[in-house]
Amino acid sequence: MSRRVLLYVASSLDGYIAREDGAVDWLFDPYAHGYEYFYEDIDTVIMGRKTYDQAKTFEEAPYSSKRAIVFSRMSTLPPYEGLEYTTHPPEVVVKELKEEEGGMIWLVGGREISELLIAHELVDELIISVHPKILVKGIPLVSSMEAQCDLKLITYEVFKSGLVQLRYEILKQDKNLEATLAKAEPKTKTRTKGKKKAA
Repeated sequence: MSRRVLLYVASSLDGYIAREDGAVDWLFDPYAHGYEYFYEDIDTVIMGRKTYDQAKTFEEAPYSSKRAIVFSRMSTLPPYEGLEYTTHPPEVVVKELKEEEGGMIWLVGGREISELLIAHELVDELIISVHPKILVKGIPLVSSMEAQCDLKLITYEVFKSGLVQLRYEILKQDKNLEATLAKAEPKTKTRTKGKKKAA
């Protein structure tokens, strides 16, 4: 059985995961909403370079107690042991990770990588902490049509702060079945009536 990839993310009520400049000053204290229990079960964290740089504003060496992989367009040396920078395509890296021995994988972000991995059906669960906030503008959870998917609610929890945490299974589509059905679907032809000749 392959390892599971979880997209664990916070969102405003109107669907934004950060302000337009990437700021997340509106977030509630995650430790008051079960973050530490989630983090204990994680083996590996993966994220984009911008997301990692944002995490560094909260602590000097974020995720240092886990294996951490940062996707970057530029090759550079990681600042501490255990952190890995990679320029390889995220979908290739994650496919390999899922087949390795280990526990759950946390997809921290960012948005483009999340969309890409959802589109490649490499994300198994979405855990979203919906804050009672309306930002009006910001970075949306997803914006690519390629990231369309169906979700099945697994569980939910309501906190006194007004935050609602929803856990969904991301349903995988049987693309082979879709292709088979598309081929088997009868094609309808439009008939055109011929003009009558004058007598």
